[in-house]
Amino acid sequence: MKKSTKEILDKKIINRIMNRAIAINDSCKEHCREFRIMKSRKHQNTLILRWLIIDASDVERLFQCYRYECFDVDGTPQYCSIHYSNQEEANEFFKGLEPLYAQEYAVDHKSK
Repeated sequence: MKKSTKEILDKKIINRIMNRAIAINDSCKEHCREFRIMKSRKHQNTLILRWLIIDASDVERLFQCYRYECFDVDGTPQYCSIHYSNQEEANEFFKGLEPLYAQEYAVDHKSK
């Protein structure tokens, strides 16, 4: 029987990555939410933390975007982001993402 992707991630790895998410959230001037640990076909042997930033400083022009940070497969931060050279490469990256773990706010993993 094939293991689900959620069974692949060890709780220690989730904690390491989500502890980094707490640090990101604490330094985030905007609203940060929807933290997800993901894998990508384009970046083997790398886990990716993705989160949504919502800037509501101008209520008539809300701004939201995704941010990414890379981790080794053991959950050690690489302190780098994902970059792509053109729209085609970006689309290929986005389409190849597979969520492994998700939660609304960074601190949620402490209560599970």
